Amino acid sequence: MWMSLRTRSRSLMISPCSDSSLKSSGMDIIIKGGQELSVEDFEVTLDLDRKIFGNEIVTNQGMALKRFLKFKEGLIAAYTGNALMGFISFFGVAASVYERAVFEQEYIDDNLDESEVLPLEQGKTNNILILDLAVDESFRHHGISKQLHETLWDYLRQKHNQGYLIERVFCFAITAEGHQSMLFLGARAIWSKDEITLFELGKEVFMAT
Repeated sequence: MWMSLRTRSRSLMISPCSDSSLKSSGMDIIIKGGQELSVEDFEVTLDLDRKIFGNEIVTNQGMALKRFLKFKEGLIAAYTGNALMGFISFFGVAASVYERAVFEQEYIDDNLDESEVLPLEQGKTNNILILDLAVDESFRHHGISKQLHETLWDYLRQKHNQGYLIERVFCFAITAEGHQSMLFLGARAIWSKDEITLFELGKEVFMAT
């Protein structure tokens, strides 16, 4: 899923944000990720997912928690004060997940099994599935999505430069907004059917400084 899409060895934190639209609204943004986020923080992101996409979006909360605990660096969240503004989630995944998505045209979402989530390996190629992006309606049009994407690109660029070779980054768009967002980022559409589009992002997206 991805608000438009449905669509860490280090701790991520930026505070405060310099985004002028946020400043003019009297808000500061804090980006947190990795070990800074607790199980309780993760559960709040699920609540936001349900708020935006409906209760049926999380079909297996237990599996979602297992994925989070196995790849904690794969959750990046934006806050103002104690309020969750939005988040982006991603995972290192087995090559077979990418192959199912591309060759079997399977929509990978909440059906991603814990066993298919893999830690990034140094000296080997790694596949990244961006699973989810959600921004609370109250905080849209303030650059939150941009901040979350840029933090993710920073993470991927750092890991790639450390030898955790990022081979593929892919995601699914299920709305027109998500489709346009991916095209704007320079993603390449692999296939589209039933209002779902699989996109792949080249290294130039996250390696650009």
